[in-house]
Amino acid sequence: MEPIPGILLSAGSSVRFGSEKLLTLLPTGETLFERALKVHLQSQISPLIVVVSAFLGKIIIEKTRIFSLSRIAIEKEVDPWYSFSSRWGGGRLVINKMFKEGMSSSIHKGLGCLRDEERDNGVLISLADLPYLSCEAINFLIKKFLEKRTGVLVPVFNGTTGHPVIVDINRFRNDIGKIKGDVGLKVLINKYPKMVERVPWKDDSVTWDIDNPRDLERLL
Repeated sequence: MEPIPGILLSAGSSVRFGSEKLLTLLPTGETLFERALKVHLQSQISPLIVVVSAFLGKIIIEKTRIFSLSRIAIEKEVDPWYSFSSRWGGGRLVINKMFKEGMSSSIHKGLGCLRDEERDNGVLISLADLPYLSCEAINFLIKKFLEKRTGVLVPVFNGTTGHPVIVDINRFRNDIGKIKGDVGLKVLINKYPKMVERVPWKDDSVTWDIDNPRDLERLL
């Protein structure tokens, strides 16, 4: 199966959680961020772009051993991104200093790390706070997208749209460029319903995320 690029959104403010939730330890002994990184790097995503806030970026670069940063690359006129390696594979890390402007700012930041030719087969957008998302689920959705060649593909559980979302960037280049705020790709899904492939999902692994300490208690 042909891989497609992916953007792992890890730049949330964690206001409702009260601290940096992605560094919270799971029952497995790994952090939520480490699990997300592992799951996405072990899937059919290539390259993986990890977008983090300035706060989280500083911590994982200076105080953890998650990453080995081999170089900094600057392409076009975007902010520099780091090329990283980890025990699960490698990718690109970019810091979104404007993360408070919402999810759309992280999507734009992630897309800025991709060359035009890397976007041709679609781009997967995923979240780092989905504790039950698996690489098998990611691969299934990628396979479905490549078979259907639809505009947008989303998993749906009990009527709720989940993640990851896969989008044909080239079809919506102008629309995506105009997206602002904490809305993600919902604008496209609502504006072009006939171009959306909704994949029924068997469980809440694609919809249930950790937003506050009660969610973590449920997980434990």
